[in-house]
Order: sequence, then structure tokens, then C-alpha cells
Amino acid sequence: MSAPYVRLHLFFATDNDKAVILRQGPSKHYRMILWHRDSDTFEDGQWIKQRIYLDWCDLSPDGEHFIYFTLNGHWSDESKGAYSVISQPPYFTALSLFPEGSTWGGGGRFIDKTRYFATGSKDIRGLAKGLSRLQRKSPTADNPSGLWTVKGVPAKLTEREKARALSPISPSMNLVLDRYDTLGGKLFRRSGEELELIRDFTDMTFEPVRAPYDARDARGADDAPKPWHPLDGEGGA
Repeated sequence: MSAPYVRLHLFFATDNDKAVILRQGPSKHYRMILWHRDSDTFEDGQWIKQRIYLDWCDLSPDGEHFIYFTLNGHWSDESKGAYSVISQPPYFTALSLFPEGSTWGGGGRFIDKTRYFATGSKDIRGLAKGLSRLQRKSPTADNPSGLWTVKGVPAKLTEREKARALSPISPSMNLVLDRYDTLGGKLFRRSGEELELIRDFTDMTFEPVRAPYDARDARGADDAPKPWHPLDGEGGA
């Protein structure tokens, strides 16, 4: 049996040297890894066995929070199987969880380190302290970004923040073209035409990893550890 093909998807903080790597392989297995680029050290985090829609993932400018959009296909409440999620890298476990009725749209963007917009219904976790959700509506002449505060007034944005809000992909992904490259499951630093290997991520297999901020009971009725991954049981990432 051949080894699964591994892909690396990179998301960069724009205010410091943090980055998130989503290691994909097999196709619906992802591991989140926090990369400290100043020292090339890594925190190998959680796995998730769901499809992730990469175009609607985003890392906050300070690297403290990650938005992703995922489909698990068996949501137990009203048959909703898609979610927009905010987590703390390198973990998928949700601080905020916004159920979606379909995979049309989804995900979100960080406008700055505290403000974001995310599709989906009401947050059913409510654990993302210090973050403020903006509402996204159709742009108007008075509010071309289409972003509004919860009080119903246009969000005040700098030109840089407007660009982040309107970007079709995570704004942080642009760094990969000039400074880094990925081939299979290997991460390289680019210098002109030369590639320097930073780390090979191909030799990884799924293991249950618990987020340190997950307060749910980790043991079953027989006091044995529960098999666990971010979208188990109650559907709570």
C-alpha cells in the first residue's frame, strides 16, 4: 500500500513571525502545526478528519486565532454538517462555532487581531474572549466593505483592513510565493532558485490530541480515556 500524498498549506501572521501549517494527507486528514519562523521551531497540534475549505481559512494578524470552514456530514442538530470555526493554533477545537446549512460560502476573515467576520448562524460556543464579530452585508455607497458592527453602523476600517476584508484568499498567504515553497510534505526556504529544506512533514500519522483549553470531560463512564478528535460526540469542535 502506497503512502498517502501529503500537501502543506501555509497561513502567515502579518504582525509577527508566527505561521500555521495545515498538513493534509490522506485527503481528509489535516494536522494543524504552529510554526515560529524566527527560530524554525514547530508545535505539532491537533488532527481533524474532515474536509477543510482552504480558501476560507484565515490566521489573525497576531497569529493567536485561526478561522476555518469544515464539513463533517453528520451534524446531529438539524442536519447541519458544515461549520465556520475559530480556534487557537495549533488546535482545531472551537472557541467559536457557527453552524452552516450548506457549503455555499463559509469561513471568514480577520480584519485585525480582534475583529473578524464569519458566516453561519449564532456562535454556539462563545469562548473566543476579546474578539468581536462584524456583520457582512451587501456593500453600499456609504459602506463599500459591507461590514457593519453589531450596533448597525459601518465598521471603521483602514485601507489595509479593507484589503483584508475583500481578499478572495487569506491575505497572509502571499508570503509563500517569495520566501517559502512546499513540495509534497516538505517545507523549504526559497533564495532565488535555491531551496533549503526546513522540515519534512511526511512521516506523520493520526493521533488524538486534546486542546489545553478544552474543558469537556475527557473520560467515559468507566473512567477510561475517551477516544477523541475535534468533532466527536456532541459535534463540538
